[in-house]
Amino acid sequence: MAAAGLVRMGVSACLLGDPVRYDGGHKRDPFLVETVGRFVEWVKVYPEIECGMDTPREAVRLVDDGHRLRLLTVRTSNDYTETMNAFAGRRVATPAS
Repeated sequence: MAAAGLVRMGVSACLLGDPVRYDGGHKRDPFLVETVGRFVEWVKVYPEIECGMDTPREAVRLVDDGHRLRLLTVRTSNDYTETMNAFAGRRVATPAS
């Protein structure tokens, strides 16, 4: 349950400054952290890590194969589409605590 008056909001942990991106870095967003952060209780999500990828790792990208979007690694084209979809389904179904 969110603290009194705060809205619980999921956010990729790299946007809050956690070094979990493919290159071991982050993409801290000052607006999210310093402005929006006063009004929300962040629920950090680590999508790639929570679905089994390492840090650092090969970068991934979304690719339209003509039928649907696929999540593929940039260099080797490893397909993480089903793995990420399964993780997302589990994560969304997790009750708020």
